[in-house]
Amino acid sequence: MRVACLWFDKPAPTNVLAELFLRFSPQIAVIEDKAIFVEIGKCKNLYSEKSFYARAHILLKRTGHSARITFGNDVTDSLVFAKYKTNLFDQIPLTALVDLVDPFSRDLVLKKSVFKIIDTFQDLGVSNLGAFKKLPVGDLIARFGVVGRFVHGRAHLNDFLSWPQFAPAEIIQEKKDFPYFEFYGELDPILFELKSQLDRIFARLFARKKRLIKLQVQIRCEKLSVHPDFIRKLDFEFFAPQSSVKGTLRILKERLSREFEKKPVLSPIEGIKTIVLKAVDFEGGQKNIFNEDEEKSEQLASIHNQLVEMLGKENVYQVELTQDRRPEKSWRKKFDTPHMKSAAPNDFTDLLPDRLTYICRYPLKVDVAAGFIYIQKKRYKILNWDNEIERIAGAWFEKPSGEIKNTYDRIYSLVEIEKHQKLSIFQTPNREFYIHSYSG
Repeated sequence: MRVACLWFDKPAPTNVLAELFLRFSPQIAVIEDKAIFVEIGKCKNLYSEKSFYARAHILLKRTGHSARITFGNDVTDSLVFAKYKTNLFDQIPLTALVDLVDPFSRDLVLKKSVFKIIDTFQDLGVSNLGAFKKLPVGDLIARFGVVGRFVHGRAHLNDFLSWPQFAPAEIIQEKKDFPYFEFYGELDPILFELKSQLDRIFARLFARKKRLIKLQVQIRCEKLSVHPDFIRKLDFEFFAPQSSVKGTLRILKERLSREFEKKPVLSPIEGIKTIVLKAVDFEGGQKNIFNEDEEKSEQLASIHNQLVEMLGKENVYQVELTQDRRPEKSWRKKFDTPHMKSAAPNDFTDLLPDRLTYICRYPLKVDVAAGFIYIQKKRYKILNWDNEIERIAGAWFEKPSGEIKNTYDRIYSLVEIEKHQKLSIFQTPNREFYIHSYSG
């Protein structure tokens, strides 16, 4: 067994930080606010101790924490190496016996007995573990009983201790409280803090093999009589699962800009909290070294989520072709997976003539007379008229409906009017003219 110990000189949220190291090993233990232990011996074919050391420092740097990292054959020796800043086991002070016997503070009675042993031998001039290991085990048993035998075995690292089970928090959340009157409603400080929180959230989601689908941002302001809505709760539901901090932050920025424009902040901001409301599973793995399809797919999903936030979900869709011969019915909106490619139905696109870019929602009736065309009571000069570009005829069982009568039999023409604007106009059997599409 090989164990890595991350020792924090300052109190740190070890239960939260431990989640980041689930990517290295499922066997993790924690001493609250002080240390994290990661069993890395079974993963030696995946990464070396040197690689773990470098990657662990990078992860901690992203969270704003620093730790002393040491390696040992068990929890106890890796712990005392980190705590006492030395790899010379025999030179470690005798007080380390407490860490060797009960590193997780699970037995207070045993811990009290060990302190008595430490005080006794310190009075006799035994100051480090090397001197204690030279003592005869029989003398320890005769004086301290079974506790003396157990302490002697732990000093020689003969026994291995069981690890307390580590369970990640059920709800993933990050929060930050600000000093009083630091700022009011400026967007940049809020986005700066949200980026830090999203960095930690996505790292925790990655370790759990999950992606973000629903998020809540809470902005807590000082409670004043003139500011009744002192807690802002913004819910974000992403159409495609998010795995990128950069793309998610853009969506948050778009919503916050509109929110602060409609409802300005009237009192100082005291804290920001980000909560993961829903996440979906995904199978993580090594990136493909031969292409960038995965990265492109993630970028498309991120862009789509940003468009949904800016334009609304009902306005973001993909066009899917149908086999209807009428241009206004030759496509339909596809909302389910707009970032995925849709195949053309039966290669029907090869049978369609070229049409102008923008199709009117409903054909617009116009009047044509003496070289001019009248569109919504405005007159435009006709520069060119190409006749019978396309002819569409309805089947015998189709009946016209709505305001436009007999429009299933159509003769399409390409018309150019003044300012070189191109129109697609069709004529019905009763010589009525309708604009169907136009160029951008």
